[in-house]
Amino acid sequence: MSTKIAQMAGLKLIEGYSSSSDDDDDDVSRPETVDKKINLNSLPLPKFAPVGTGVEHYETIVDNPEEHDGRVRSFKHERGNWATLVYADYKPSEALQSWMTSVNTIIPAGTLILNDSHLSFSRTLILKYHWIESFVESLRDLTRSTPKFNLQITNVKIYCNEGRTRTFLGLECQCLDQTVTHYMTSLNKLLSEYQLPPFYEDASYHISFLWLLGDKEEDLKKLIPTLNESLFDILSKHFENSYINIEHIHCKVGNKLYKWPLR
Repeated sequence: MSTKIAQMAGLKLIEGYSSSSDDDDDDVSRPETVDKKINLNSLPLPKFAPVGTGVEHYETIVDNPEEHDGRVRSFKHERGNWATLVYADYKPSEALQSWMTSVNTIIPAGTLILNDSHLSFSRTLILKYHWIESFVESLRDLTRSTPKFNLQITNVKIYCNEGRTRTFLGLECQCLDQTVTHYMTSLNKLLSEYQLPPFYEDASYHISFLWLLGDKEEDLKKLIPTLNESLFDILSKHFENSYINIEHIHCKVGNKLYKWPLR
């Protein structure tokens, strides 16, 4: 009996609370259709991603070759991947710049590379963000402990990138001592520690000075004898331009540039 009385008392309290709430809410505007039944089937479903799929929280970067002279990226742009290159800067003399410009008149479809001339000592690498600091420190220590070295320009050579989407004309360079070999052995060992590919086994150190879209190797082969003859003529008149003194090594990681002196 006591249980029934308690239940009835509880119902009275609920009625009193409901009535009191209605009185207190007189100043609150209510929808005119509050007493109408809502059709749940007419409500739009919420948008959501399936569990395990995730939602992109950054803008996807789409490569558009038309924005950079038809060039195609060698790897897909992904957050956390940083394009990395180890190289030495090179500024061609006025005599060599004049010669390179003359080559461009013979190959008008080509694009000259005068403001970004360099000698690569690595492929274009994909470095993870969390590796950058330790990799840069190790490369800095290796570079600072390596003596300065010299290279000699020997001839014109044709190069293609790995995807053969671009063809380059370059000045091939010969190592004058074992310093470069020792440096590259140590550098390749460092790259392997980060699961990065070594420099090419048949490494050909060179300075690219002109490029064309596509695989144009066969088209350019017939021009090599003439180009070499004119290059030798220039170097015989400006013998000092045959030698390249390497005193610094650069490393570009994304949009950051590092530069260290050789010992």
